[in-house]
Amino acid sequence: DVFVVTARVASDWFGIRVKRGGGDTLQRNGQIDLSAFASRVEKLVSDPRFPIAKERFCTEVPATFLESTFRRTLIADTSCYAVIIGIFAMNKLDPENGASPGLLAKTIEAGGMASESRVRAFVDTLEHVGAIRIVQHPDDARRRCIFPTEMLIAWERNWLAAVLGAVGEIFDLPATANTLAHTEGVVESYFTSVMVRHVNEHFTLFGDFPEAEAFMQRRHGYLLMIHLASAEGLRTEVARVHLAERFGVSAAHIAAMLADAESRGWLTRTPPSSLVELSPAFAERLNIWIAREIAIVGMWIEARYGARGA
Repeated sequence: DVFVVTARVASDWFGIRVKRGGGDTLQRNGQIDLSAFASRVEKLVSDPRFPIAKERFCTEVPATFLESTFRRTLIADTSCYAVIIGIFAMNKLDPENGASPGLLAKTIEAGGMASESRVRAFVDTLEHVGAIRIVQHPDDARRRCIFPTEMLIAWERNWLAAVLGAVGEIFDLPATANTLAHTEGVVESYFTSVMVRHVNEHFTLFGDFPEAEAFMQRRHGYLLMIHLASAEGLRTEVARVHLAERFGVSAAHIAAMLADAESRGWLTRTPPSSLVELSPAFAERLNIWIAREIAIVGMWIEARYGARGA
């Protein structure tokens, strides 16, 4: 597959190759150093600054997905987000041709993230709202190319700025979160690194994290999981009607997700109260999840810019 070969060659591009030094995420061959990553995550969870970083992540990152009706719809389906990552990555890997609809669909399907028909449906939706533009290839009338619009780039810069705000509470960033996120090409480069990691090793943050996978299988389950992760201690309030209105789903849908989590032993509900008590093990896993989200971006910034952990 041409894309797989290109992705492997690109392992040394876009800041994917890690420089020598402590806390490296990736080896020189572009592979994830899983032991180094796990060690860094463990250190983050025990860092006294982690509660502040977690609070910022759980507050500011979801806000970027809820800033518009379409963004809210987008995050409801992780497969659609995979399509967006693919569009950015293919344009970075092959700027002359952009992302081919056919190759994009085949790549996403091969990765087990969505069927070709779903990918094409997502592409149609993204074009309809103005997030992408599809043009005829200048040298081949039979080919079409997908390019992200400024609208989509702005959305992803806002997301990255929110993540980097949390990252900056622990990592020593080379610039402010907003400056970094709005640096030309940084969003595109980061998404390319995500695609290359997945192509090379099938690595995703939730691939070996069943709790996250269970939530992400449901509409806005990711946002509910982040809401639970924001709890201080084991008890937190889950106002079903309020969250349903905020997420654009029904209160029954929120209740169903909580019931599923309760059946797995992750939390306990006490209806009709809106209070939820997390199991100690699940609360710790949520902390680890937030640390993973912070670490994967922070360590990429270290790799790209040579910054050191604070």
